[in-house]
Amino acid sequence: MRNDRYIYSVFVILLLASSCARKAAEVDMTRADAGEIIEKVELYEGGVRSVKGLARVRIETASDKVSYTQVTIAERPNLIRLEALNPFGSTVGFISSDGKQIYIISSAERGVYDAGEEFDLSYVYPGLDIRITAESLVSLVMGRLPYRIYESPIKPAIAADAGLIKLTWRDGDSGGENAMWVNNDNYRVEKAEFSLGNGERASLCYEYFDGLVDGHYFPRKIDFETGGLSIRIVYEPDVELNGGVDRALFTPTAAIEKSGAQNYN
Repeated sequence: MRNDRYIYSVFVILLLASSCARKAAEVDMTRADAGEIIEKVELYEGGVRSVKGLARVRIETASDKVSYTQVTIAERPNLIRLEALNPFGSTVGFISSDGKQIYIISSAERGVYDAGEEFDLSYVYPGLDIRITAESLVSLVMGRLPYRIYESPIKPAIAADAGLIKLTWRDGDSGGENAMWVNNDNYRVEKAEFSLGNGERASLCYEYFDGLVDGHYFPRKIDFETGGLSIRIVYEPDVELNGGVDRALFTPTAAIEKSGAQNYN
C-alpha cells in the first residue's frame, strides 16, 4: 500500500508539472505597431557590420548531399570573401567582392563581374539556381534577410503567431505573400518566407547563439530552403563580429587567379 501511495504521489506531481509546462508566450497585440517593429528590426540588424569565422555548410538536394567548411569574411554592404575548404584545408571554391568587382573561382565558373551585377548563386552553393547580388549574399551570411521584404512601401498586416509577431506583405507581382516572424522580446527575426526573382518560394530560419556575441545577437545556424533544396550554415563559436577586416582579403591574389586553389593560413 505504501508503494502504491508513493507511485500515486509521483504521478500527481508529474501531472501538475506537465500542466504548468511553459507555453508559447502571449503577444500583446494591442500595443504592437508594424512600423515600430520594422524600425527595431533594422536597428538590431544594423548592429553587426562585419563577420569573420568558420562555418560548416551542408547542402541537400533530392539527389545529392555535400558538406564542407566555409571561410566567411564579410563587411556591409557588399564586401565578401567565401572559401570552400577541403578536409586538408585547401581552397576548392572561392568567391569575393571588393565593392567594385566580384571574383568567382569554382568547378562551375571562373569569372569576374561588376559588383552590382547579379550572378548565379549555384556558383557558390551548388544547386541553388538563383540570381543574387554581392550585397544580398553579404546579408545572407550575416543573418540578415537577403531580400529586404520589410522595405516594401506596402504596409504589412500584423498578427500574433505561436508567440511571435508575424508581419505579412502581399506581393503585388506574384500575388503571393512575403512574411517574417519577429521575437517580441528582442526583435530578432526568427524566420521568414518570401518570393524569389525566379518565381519560387523560399524560407529562412535562424537559431541564435545563446546570449550575446561581442554585444550583438548573431545566428549560430541559418537554414535556407527553396524548391527541394536546403542549405544549412552553422558557425563556429569563435566567430568574430565587428572586428578589423583587411580590405586586401576581398581581392583574390595572383596565385588564386592562376591555380584556383590555395591554403587559407
